[in-house]
Amino acid sequence: MQKTSADILFENKKIVPKEFNKVANKYDFATAMSQGYQEDLNRSGNLLLLKGDELIIDLCCGTGKSTLSFLSKITTGKVICIDNSEGMLEVAKQKFAKEIELGKVEISLQDAMNLNIAPNSVDAIFMAYGLRNMPDYEQCIANLFSLLKPGGQLVIHDYSLSEVWCAKPLWAILGYGFIVPFCTVVSGSANIYTYLIKSVLKFLNPTQIKSLLEKKGFENVTIHHHPSWRSLFFHSFRAVKK
Repeated sequence: MQKTSADILFENKKIVPKEFNKVANKYDFATAMSQGYQEDLNRSGNLLLLKGDELIIDLCCGTGKSTLSFLSKITTGKVICIDNSEGMLEVAKQKFAKEIELGKVEISLQDAMNLNIAPNSVDAIFMAYGLRNMPDYEQCIANLFSLLKPGGQLVIHDYSLSEVWCAKPLWAILGYGFIVPFCTVVSGSANIYTYLIKSVLKFLNPTQIKSLLEKKGFENVTIHHHPSWRSLFFHSFRAVKK
């Protein structure tokens, strides 16, 4: 059977950022139509217990919607927004032009699996909708652990289907029945959204993510659920490097 574009993206996740380039200019509009999208990000951003002077990495930042979830907490600190999609980062540059000029935000094109960041140098890492797109979940978490200072915190925000029988079929119905056709019309491209549905169906469940974080040395790992129907599909995780 011939492989679909989503199959190819799933097998070679290194090309996923190039697909995001195709939808970058319309990404904010598409996600704005998703109920609770920014509110859920804000809820996860609030899990970062910040004083304001920290060095924070927003990993897989996309257009910067994730950065907005905690940026107001930063006073004398700095956020490094990292993504491997040039198109998404161009939107983020426009969004944070003032903060970039002030040195509060830095935009950096990097591969999340091969970050040019010194070990033990970062106070906090926020990763929204990123872990699922990594080719090696375990290596990614190990890398992030090495970057954090002792006492540093990691918050992950991602699709992760609850361990109830109805979660997968409901996600498939929502995804293939609404998300893919709607976002295809809005953005003009179906590939990345079809990949989204497939990747979520194959991604780790919340218990597995918690176990992975603990396996790689993180402590005080907590799972946080999002409201209403989204509790089946979205979860956040907070962890600390002791």
